[in-house]
Formats: sequence, structure tokens, C-alpha cells
Amino acid sequence: MVTAATEESSLSPALLTADPARCVGAGQCVLTAPRVFDQGDDGQVIVLEPRPAADLVATVREAVDRCPGRALGLGPGALSSGSPTAPHS
Repeated sequence: MVTAATEESSLSPALLTADPARCVGAGQCVLTAPRVFDQGDDGQVIVLEPRPAADLVATVREAVDRCPGRALGLGPGALSSGSPTAPHS
């Protein structure tokens, strides 16, 4: 049985952010971690899981490293100019 406490403890304390101004729409994040990232119709990154599950953190770090625009951040504060859900207009 999964409880709220169990679900919360399986989440990473690291915040995942995306800066839409830096996103070049390459899609490397979606290819690397499709459970965590998506792309809008305009190609911009959409963060599906701002606090990814602990078992996804290594994959998310790989996606962050692969981002050619350096639009992704993962950490306690992540990108100061990013947002957890990368709004796009």
C-alpha cells in the first residue's frame, strides 16, 4: 500500500526547472527522460515532474547534461531564472 508519506519520501528533494528563454527545442530532454519532460507545439520544454521520483534522478541529470541550450537545472534552487513548469505562450 502506498501512502502519502511513502510517495513523498520517494520524491527527490531536488527541484527541476526549465528556462524557456534558453530552450532551443532540441528535444534531448524528452528523448532521455520522457516521463519527466515533454515539448509543446512550439518545441519548448515542458517539465512534467518538477520534483522527480528518486529513481529518476540519474536519468534527469543525464537530460540536464545533454541540454544544448543549458535550459535545465536540477538542485535545491535549480536555475534562478527557470520555472518548474516552463510556461510557453
